[in-house]
Amino acid sequence: MCLVSSYAQQLDENVYDLAKYYPNIPNAKLIYVGENPMNEASVQVFEDGDIRIFHTDQRYSKKVMMQESLDNGYSYLESRKVFSDSLISQYPRKTLLDDKGNLHLLVFKEKVLAVYHSVSSDKGETWSPLKFVTNGRIGSIRAFIQTNSGRLIFAYHRHVVSKGTLPTGSCYTTAVYSDDYGKTWIESDSRITAPVFNDYNGNNYGMVEPSIVQMKDGSIKMLSRTQTGYLYESTSVNNGETWSEGVASIFRSSNSPAHIFRLPNDDLVLTYCNTVDSDIGTFGKIYTNRDILTMAISKDDGETWKGFREIVRMPSRNNQANIPRGDRGLSYPDLGVTKEGKIILVSGQGEYGGGRVKFLIDPTWLDETTVYDDFTNGLEKWSCYSFVKLGLFPERELGAKVIYDDTAINRKALLVNKEEGDLFADGAVLNFPMGKSGELTTRIKFNENTKGISFSLTDHYRYPNDCGGDTSAMFSDQLKCQKTYFFKPNEWYNVKLVWDVDRRFCDMFVNNTRYKRLKMQNYTGTGISYIRFRNLAKTENSSDSGVKIDWIKIQI
Repeated sequence: MCLVSSYAQQLDENVYDLAKYYPNIPNAKLIYVGENPMNEASVQVFEDGDIRIFHTDQRYSKKVMMQESLDNGYSYLESRKVFSDSLISQYPRKTLLDDKGNLHLLVFKEKVLAVYHSVSSDKGETWSPLKFVTNGRIGSIRAFIQTNSGRLIFAYHRHVVSKGTLPTGSCYTTAVYSDDYGKTWIESDSRITAPVFNDYNGNNYGMVEPSIVQMKDGSIKMLSRTQTGYLYESTSVNNGETWSEGVASIFRSSNSPAHIFRLPNDDLVLTYCNTVDSDIGTFGKIYTNRDILTMAISKDDGETWKGFREIVRMPSRNNQANIPRGDRGLSYPDLGVTKEGKIILVSGQGEYGGGRVKFLIDPTWLDETTVYDDFTNGLEKWSCYSFVKLGLFPERELGAKVIYDDTAINRKALLVNKEEGDLFADGAVLNFPMGKSGELTTRIKFNENTKGISFSLTDHYRYPNDCGGDTSAMFSDQLKCQKTYFFKPNEWYNVKLVWDVDRRFCDMFVNNTRYKRLKMQNYTGTGISYIRFRNLAKTENSSDSGVKIDWIKIQI
């Protein structure tokens, strides 16, 4: 089955089938299970291994639906209604299993602008009447945990003005807590904010949609969506009663929420959009960048992180022509752990284009250190779209593409060029396991009369043809093929990049000879996890014969 809607499927022969590339077999490390039933769903794993996903049946609905798996998340029964209330509306359905085995549910009542709470003692089959938690215009319900002391903490954002205003936007983040399993709630006095900016390419909400986790020292860590280009963090050292001022974390992010989660072995897992919004002066008003979901893991309680791997790429990312307007992208992840030890991911935002997904992930997949691609599976690992019309929901078409070349190792090569058009030339983006030091080797060939390509080694995802990605990268350079340059047309060259962010350099080798040393141009709090190629042709209406990439290998 193909996950994307019929709109995209009819128009885009380059959309890939998730079930083909992530087969549902027990020994696979990354398994696509199927389409998630709805946006902002909440997954719950019970002591007996039963998995239940709680969701709504449509954006505005009074129902709480439940979808169940009895085989460790490999297949699911049809969704059915388990609760309803005339005032419930919008997506949010957040659940929590407490230390007594009772299931808690938070929902938003838009008509009275309040969050309400219910409890089930039979895994969500029947529920107690809804009781008031807190009021206000509250967005997505993401952060609901029980601490080691037994306290329930719900962190959320509240709208205080109708539109984003400087310096901190229309919202602040705070929390409520309960020491009697949700019978009564106390609101924190803290009001956590993040800066917003003039001419930001999106909505200036401020600090919103937090996710929280308890650390080993008992403190509570919060990571929140902002418009700063980073997830913002805050900490409570008194069990959620007060919170520190929000500050930028090490995690680059578009205007999108995250989910931080503790595994049974005490490792921390973070899932988020490791993407950066485009500059409004370059691309105009474009909906926030949510083309990929990233997962990172920490084995030392958040001191260091590894992985930073794309769990899934938006299936329709390389062609979104004529997809109906509305929310799109991969966002609002929620995590659980099966009895087999696999991470279960449910995520979804876009009604169209394939953004609603369910995955099973072996945590050891995040420990891998190599990636190799010779385009045997086409563009499955790559993002290669180009914008063909800008606006709030810009149209895309396939840019860089796989073509036949009988001199390539697999007789396939990626062509990064520029065809006729007024926008930027084509680009191609590939993710690999994050490394503070590592080695990337690729084989490239310059066609006649090409302007060449730039390459960027970076810690985050940007649109393939966003020229701002060169300046925001840790290392970037241009490779050109003209009489005054090293490279000659129609010849294959092995190019190797060896980087070390702690020592702040990257050495480039061509055919095993050191060509130059690059200095690090931007700081990274994590490491390198992306390579990005971009054709250097200008934006005016011109064509370029392009550069071919035969294969690529990364070792970190």
